[in-house]
Amino acid sequence: MRKPLLILALAGEVLFGGGLQAQDAPAVSPWKVEALSKEGQIQYDVNTGNMTATNGVRVTYKADTPDEAELTANAATINQQAGTAVANGKVTLRRDGTIWKSEQLTYNFRTKTIESARFRSGSLAVFMEGEAMTGDQTNGVYRAHNTILTTDDTKNPDFFIKAKEVEVTPGEHAIFRGAVVHVGKVPVFYLPYYRRSFKRHPWNVHLEPGFKSEWGAFLLSAVRWPSNEYLGGEFNLDYRADRGFGLGPTLEYKTPEWGEGNLKLYHASDDDPLTDSRGLDISRERNLAQWNHRYAKDQFSAIGVLEYESDEYMRRDFFEDRYRQNVQPNTFLEVANHWDNYNLSVLMQPRVNAFYEGIQRTPDIQFTGTRHQLGDTLLFYDTESSVGYFQRRYDYASSSEDYGLLRADTLHQIYMPKTIGGWLNVTPRVGARFTHYGESNGLGSTKPSSERYVVHTGVEVSTKLSKMMPELNSRLLGIDTGARHIIQPSINFAFIPRPNRVPDELDKFDYEITSPRLLPLELPEYNAIDNIDSQNVVRLSLRNRLQTKRNEAVVDVVDWDVYTDWRMDPNSNQATFADVFSDAQVKPRDWISLYSNLRYDVDNSLWRAFNQGINLHPQNHRWSLTAGQYYYLAHPSTSTADRTDVYYSGAGLRLNENWSFSTRQYFDAKAGEMTQHDYILHRDMRSWTFFLDLSFRKDTGRRDNEVALSLNYSLKAFPRKPGID
Repeated sequence: MRKPLLILALAGEVLFGGGLQAQDAPAVSPWKVEALSKEGQIQYDVNTGNMTATNGVRVTYKADTPDEAELTANAATINQQAGTAVANGKVTLRRDGTIWKSEQLTYNFRTKTIESARFRSGSLAVFMEGEAMTGDQTNGVYRAHNTILTTDDTKNPDFFIKAKEVEVTPGEHAIFRGAVVHVGKVPVFYLPYYRRSFKRHPWNVHLEPGFKSEWGAFLLSAVRWPSNEYLGGEFNLDYRADRGFGLGPTLEYKTPEWGEGNLKLYHASDDDPLTDSRGLDISRERNLAQWNHRYAKDQFSAIGVLEYESDEYMRRDFFEDRYRQNVQPNTFLEVANHWDNYNLSVLMQPRVNAFYEGIQRTPDIQFTGTRHQLGDTLLFYDTESSVGYFQRRYDYASSSEDYGLLRADTLHQIYMPKTIGGWLNVTPRVGARFTHYGESNGLGSTKPSSERYVVHTGVEVSTKLSKMMPELNSRLLGIDTGARHIIQPSINFAFIPRPNRVPDELDKFDYEITSPRLLPLELPEYNAIDNIDSQNVVRLSLRNRLQTKRNEAVVDVVDWDVYTDWRMDPNSNQATFADVFSDAQVKPRDWISLYSNLRYDVDNSLWRAFNQGINLHPQNHRWSLTAGQYYYLAHPSTSTADRTDVYYSGAGLRLNENWSFSTRQYFDAKAGEMTQHDYILHRDMRSWTFFLDLSFRKDTGRRDNEVALSLNYSLKAFPRKPGID
């Protein structure tokens, strides 16, 4: 017998086309065949065109395309010209978002024909197992006998449907004939015909009983109705013993022509609403409306957001988690069109809720140009221009009066980046800004119209130096294959002569907000348009990185950046040196990460901010731990009585395959007390998951200390977040 012309017995990848081709005319092959172990063997016989693989093989066809398919098996015979694969032993086929498993399977990658003696298939929502499956691409239908459908990914499901015959259209639906519904081993009822959509979710009822000190005993319920790829949602009906009933729908929609979004409406008849920040009684009838819509087509996009609350405590009282994520959400509509280097956007941002202070923009039209080269020259250019009508709207408890005006602003900048000697990067820049302020309207300001002119220039100098250290080994840092040290120093000089109008002479709409981080130095990144003043400053930065290789990947073991500003001509409210900042991250193991963000006030010799901690995530995933501290003392105060100082920790423990436990704590060092601690016990019941959530929260000034206990369950096919909202 003639031996095969090609025998490969090494672990690795083998790429072949539809047949052998001349070396001077290579073609991109849709096939990729690779051994999965060191013992893997792949043999190619030019006589038959068959490729035979043993001891583990993966076959990928048309990767990164809509027709992508992947097959893995213990052994397989592949004929690329015919497009067929005959696989044996732990066969897994992945395609069209569905996974097919079998001990023996014949598949044609081109026609998508499947033949299997026994199979198992699964997606994120359902799993099927059956016998004698056949199918092809012609009508997209696969047929099987003695088939089981379940949402339980286990050998012995708690709930399943068994049918004599089934027709499956992947990604669409399955039709069962002669079906019997089983709970455990007990048949419950018979279905002569049953059609299950893979796109439409079935009816689902969710109940969450519990106790919360400000609600009393409660029952939160949600009925999820059947959905499809265009519309889905649920109706919420809640009862709180001390507060009364609450109800409303939640909708999610998606249309090919008009985009996608979601809508939440909620009404509560509150038996104990208390008072608002003005001391006035809050109405018993309380409402919430939240809408979000997104649309994108080609270069055009639109985003619409509505955030309406009947009173300032609506979200805090009934949806506290959402309130903590965003204490003052904005309502706006923004449409934009994008080109290669330019963008035009129109923003409408009204103030919907009178109890929030904010800037109303009706409208704010912006035209921006990203940094790009000017023809074949050495120059680069960017721009930002805007015009709009802005109003400063104070909350209804403020004694300040509203005001508004028309503002037009334009910024233009030129850069000339250059690399000197192949290692030193120098980028000088120069720019000019013109801003027109119309006459102020409203009782809050009576300033006449005015213009402001700003000229600015600067230069950024940076480089990157590295040194290989192949002999470096450190057990402490987890380095055993050598390391590379990278140093990245940079100097950024910025100069702005005194504008003809300083910030105190202007009505401010875009102004500086106190931040624990160092604000940007360059325009337009520094976007406090109405706060631009003279500056003559140098930003000094030094970044160090220590890299090594772990599992064939480059890892930053140490990443440390130190930076500050040297103000050569400080303003009246500035010191010569800004605070010194330090950002560091150390990763001595893949599962250990330490981080530190520090800010030190040189002039007053005190710490302004630090956020530091440790994360532990062992590779066995049996447990995890995080701990740290957040400290912040805002300028200009130097009294520690004004600080925020919180210690936080969290832990997770997987007790066994079915039980796990997690907890988190927040300790206020300034008050000397625990402000929040939560404990969640999780039980995996195969088709279902249960969560027992116990939470304690300190009094926030509106009500007494809070204790909450809830029982939350969820079908794995339709998961829900544990805990009380």
